[in-house]
Amino acid sequence: MHPVLRNLLVSLSLMGVVPATAGTTPPVTSSPSPHVISIKDSPGYKPLTDRDSLTEVLGRRPDAKRVKLPFGGGTRSLDDMGRAVCRALHEGSPDSLKALCISMDEFRFILWPEFPQSRPATGLHWQDAWPVLYGRLNGGSVGATREFEGHVYQFERIERTAETKEYRNFKLHNGITIVAKDDEGQTHRITFIRSIAERKGRFKIYSMRD
Repeated sequence: MHPVLRNLLVSLSLMGVVPATAGTTPPVTSSPSPHVISIKDSPGYKPLTDRDSLTEVLGRRPDAKRVKLPFGGGTRSLDDMGRAVCRALHEGSPDSLKALCISMDEFRFILWPEFPQSRPATGLHWQDAWPVLYGRLNGGSVGATREFEGHVYQFERIERTAETKEYRNFKLHNGITIVAKDDEGQTHRITFIRSIAERKGRFKIYSMRD
């Protein structure tokens, strides 16, 4: 089964999407099961060879090439990112948050080629992945400002609950929690940012909770 079709079926099952007849008991029959037509029965079929399957275990493609494209904008440290996020939240500005996120070209040329999903056997391309990622970044920016706007936030620190993953051209800082205190003295643990990408001393948001 093609990996994309397999992933779609898995996603449907996880969402609870089942056939309309689910829950009913099918009638017992002694007739033989019909022959299931498969692409494997087609003349000239050859099983797909996934020479890069080890990348799923590594979590990266070790043969990725080095790239020269820098990160545009962003911040100079994780703490500076925390402060910039706090400013965007108390200003209620989704655009300010989105400006801290990776761009399409940064994803296409720097990040995507190193992810296991980019290997040829998956049949996926950066154009398939970017709309999903952008949707999460856009939705996360809007949702976060709606949730936290109306207060002035004083950044205190960033905590991480997951390992930093190193790639050839960048790092991913995962499990991000921004700890900040608002103008009423309440401490907030802000967790809508899932990971921050670092490249040559520049930091940008890679993934958000949408």
